[in-house]
Order: sequence, then structure tokens, then C-alpha cells
Amino acid sequence: AINNMLDKIRKFDLKKAGYGGCIIGLFNIMIHMFVIFQIIPYTWVNGGRTASQVAAQEISVSSIIMTVINILIALVATQIIPIKLNRIAGITLSAFLILTLPFSFIGIIQQFLGTMFEKIVMSVVTIIGFCFDTRIAFEKRW
Repeated sequence: AINNMLDKIRKFDLKKAGYGGCIIGLFNIMIHMFVIFQIIPYTWVNGGRTASQVAAQEISVSSIIMTVINILIALVATQIIPIKLNRIAGITLSAFLILTLPFSFIGIIQQFLGTMFEKIVMSVVTIIGFCFDTRIAFEKRW
């Protein structure tokens, strides 16, 4: 049953998942840039719990850095940036990607518990990103 599910997940093109994940990441960066430059109110993000604009900007900067790292990992994991991985590196990358999936799922829940902007916009973005992440995580790399 699990192998059947994995086969269905793997039917979606890996590179398309990589490009999709990158687009989701760039959208995320754009939203954080909007917060930094006060194009959208900081109260729309982080569940509306951030105490000030300055605090929201600090959170957005760290979120942008993490998103750039995630984009780079996606580019390598999908071979959009072709780096030859040996067996150990491939297994390690796959394990890392699979182990981080629960955090992505928690992110979906957080969006639904957040502000109206997060519930309407970011929840959809996060769900789509989770689908791409799942495809990337379950690629055989060894």
C-alpha cells in the first residue's frame, strides 16, 4: 500500500515540483519583502502576534534567509542544479527532506489558525508548497 502511494507521488514530474517549490518560495520572499517595506501591515502575518513593525521586519529577514536555503535545497534535490550525489549524500538528503515534511504540515495548520490573510492566501500557498515538498522528498536518490 505504501509503495503504491509512493509510486503515485513519483508520477508527478520532479523538475516541475522543483520549479513549483521555487515559485512558492519566491512568493513567500515577496510577502516578507512587503512586510519589510510596509506594503502590507505586519499584523497580517505571524498570526498577528508580532509586537511591532521592527520585530516583524526581523522575523521577515530570518524567514527570507531560510526560504533562500530551502530554494537552494530544492534546486539541488530536483537536479535543476545538477550536483552528483553519492549514495550516502542521496540518502541523507532524502532523510532530511522526509523528516522536515511534518514541519511543513504544521505550517499549514498555523496558517489556518492565523490572520484572515493567512487563512485565505497563505494557507493555499502553504498547501501547494507542501505538495511540491512531498514530491521532492520521496524521490529515490540511491
